[in-house]
Amino acid sequence: MFRLVSEAVSKVMPIAKLRWITFGHVEADECGSMNEWLAAAPRSQIAHGAVGVMVSLNDLADRPPRALQDGEVIDLGGRRVRHIDTPHVPHGWEARVLFEETTRTLLCGDLFTHTGDGQALTSEDIVGPAKKAEELFRATCLTPTTGATIRKLADLHPKTLALMHGSSFNGDAHQALNDLADLYEGWLRKAEVR
Repeated sequence: MFRLVSEAVSKVMPIAKLRWITFGHVEADECGSMNEWLAAAPRSQIAHGAVGVMVSLNDLADRPPRALQDGEVIDLGGRRVRHIDTPHVPHGWEARVLFEETTRTLLCGDLFTHTGDGQALTSEDIVGPAKKAEELFRATCLTPTTGATIRKLADLHPKTLALMHGSSFNGDAHQALNDLADLYEGWLRKAEVR
């Protein structure tokens, strides 16, 4: 997909001018083309959380990546992107999200994953479709901290939830995140009873 995505990006800006390359967690669908991006943008650098850099990206990236600390902000000149560690939420100990502070957009990675070919942006329910996808794939880690981690994201009061897999959301993002936390906490309680 690198060719298709890079063609779309080049309509917005020259690829060679890209400075930062980043993603939610280390999986082929999130970062499989990172070295192609590094080659196309010779002054760019991978930026990811310290755990992801340590356990995977130091070995996988063609150039040394930048390890971000939890809460660290990269100023993009008019936009500020904050790195937030979310270990095992939704999956992988190197998982994290990004929060663009200026527009209050939470780049959710695989949180709220849902199937189908939905609209690009919706204000309709995204928790129900995420529940169905989770019942199908069982991709999210159920840990004692899953709900608390998602509630920490709700406390950011994002205006938009930008999803990797599904329609992005511009409704009550605070409530949607809390509802998602409730869902996972309920499943964890049921799993503990078994």
